[in-house]
Amino acid sequence: MHKINTFTLEGQENFGKILQTILEAPRDQGDIVLRVTIDPPAVCPACNEGKLHRHGFLKGREKKPKERKVRHAFLYGRWVILSWVPVRYKCYRCKKTYTLRPPGTNAWARFTKLGVQIVVYYAQRMSFTGAAQILNLTPGRVIRIVDKYIQPGLRGDDTQGPVVLTLDELSFSGKDFVCVVGRLAPDKRPLSILEDVRTATIRAYLEGLKEAGVKVEAVVIDMKDSWRKLIKTVFPSAKIIVDPFHVIQDANRRLNEARKVEQEASKENIPRLPLIKAKERLTPRQRETLEKIRNKYPSLYELYQLKEDLRQILKMDRVEEAQAALSRWLINAECAEDAEGRVWARTIKSWRSEILNLVTYTQQGRRYTNGYIEGKNTLIKMLKRLSFGFGNRTHFIKKMFLGCCPQNLIPQLLT
Repeated sequence: MHKINTFTLEGQENFGKILQTILEAPRDQGDIVLRVTIDPPAVCPACNEGKLHRHGFLKGREKKPKERKVRHAFLYGRWVILSWVPVRYKCYRCKKTYTLRPPGTNAWARFTKLGVQIVVYYAQRMSFTGAAQILNLTPGRVIRIVDKYIQPGLRGDDTQGPVVLTLDELSFSGKDFVCVVGRLAPDKRPLSILEDVRTATIRAYLEGLKEAGVKVEAVVIDMKDSWRKLIKTVFPSAKIIVDPFHVIQDANRRLNEARKVEQEASKENIPRLPLIKAKERLTPRQRETLEKIRNKYPSLYELYQLKEDLRQILKMDRVEEAQAALSRWLINAECAEDAEGRVWARTIKSWRSEILNLVTYTQQGRRYTNGYIEGKNTLIKMLKRLSFGFGNRTHFIKKMFLGCCPQNLIPQLLT
């Protein structure tokens, strides 16, 4: 580190001079050092009566203490470094001793609170290496700051009022998954990233929420029966809402499997897109193809019609209409010519109450889906690509949680 200039931080007139020096100086001349003078308080902070007097030097130092320097701000590619000499004071009355330091600094810290916020800000949407190169730090230093100051967990306002949770899984490496937890109400924001998707891990987190006093009104999940049973065990009164996108994803998977069976039996190619695409979005050519499938493969078209009817049910905003339509759908599915219809009917029947919970909240003007957390998962995948993957699970979890949080919602930076 090379000094461009050293300033004594006294009065606002110096700030203009400092900024002018930063702008005019060549980039290769290093950082700016601000020498800070520290004035003791008039009275003791503890007893509010006694006066402070100079009390030697720091413990263990026979000579005058050295200047301490911490990174404070990052401007125009340079760190602004605060420099001061630690001074100890003692109260005449209560005999307490204080080591005075500038506001926003901690003992033996290398960064002020503002400096930590700057490092975290740059580490949010780029790789650790990229942030380190911009900030003239080592990647290890950036990783240590993120590890120390970013702890996914509860804030104080998380225990006030009922909340709506959402759970989804995300790949860490191959088939090794982590669980992303978010909140949909009273506001949308990520809560935590759990280290795996094991039932024991999710149960421990949910029980921690319960012990902290969090009142869970509803939970939005995929079609995972193990998660449904777990939520009912921990939060018996919470409503479980199935994500409509995954219901249609399951329908498209079943329809595609039936298409493959028909295609193999007939030895003819059956297009996939007209069957899985939404009916209202079909092009004229795709409608013609679908009409040919209807005439030639009636059992396959019957499953397609069941899929479209299910889509309409998931869009409904009246519980009574949805109940009647779902009952008709189950009858049609059980009477379908293809055996897959009966298997499908059993699955939808087991998730009937969760589908109706979706319609109930839609009727109230509060439609809850996994769309928010799926968007965060897309962001996480982008950050993982920018970072060229992660070998350390802890670093991955904290970096991804940091990338998902808006700057004003990172709990450790609000204090």
